[in-house]
Amino acid sequence: MRLNIHTLIHPTIHKLAHEIIYQKSHNKLQHTDNEKTLGMLIFYEILRKWLKINNIYIKKVDVLKERHLLNKLDKYLILTNIIECYNILADIPRILPEPYLKHIDFNNININNSFYSNENLQEYKIIIFEKFLKNYGIIEIINYLHKNNQIDLNHIKIICLACNSNILKYLAKKHPQLSIYTIKIN
Repeated sequence: MRLNIHTLIHPTIHKLAHEIIYQKSHNKLQHTDNEKTLGMLIFYEILRKWLKINNIYIKKVDVLKERHLLNKLDKYLILTNIIECYNILADIPRILPEPYLKHIDFNNININNSFYSNENLQEYKIIIFEKFLKNYGIIEIINYLHKNNQIDLNHIKIICLACNSNILKYLAKKHPQLSIYTIKIN
């Protein structure tokens, strides 16, 4: 089985990602807006198959109202370096019902002192977001989630703006059923 690598090809996503990856914007406000917009577009692409919307029809005496509600029973956990990615994640609660954010420093991972040793993570759909997938810390996290918490790897999605091909090769050997969404492969 091969690794599920999804390259996002939408031109707007590519334009915004290119500006962020190569730091083209010198205007701080424009850069922040670009990151927020990019975050919304990427998460829309990734979550459109995961999100379930329930249509509810309310019949009154003389009118029929229609409402579209997200399923509140679905739980989403986003593992990310919040310090680096806060702008990209700022508007995610607009499309994702009550996301649960947890900070992870991918450069300095200590599994034993980490947060997920006490929690039941099997009830979550897990999104691992890293701007630049360039170190092997993510592999430690995935191994831990899979072995110690018995997380089904189909419930994990990895999102990154750019990723290292060596890490993708390693993930393909160890966990080929993972889904990775990226814009650029180095």
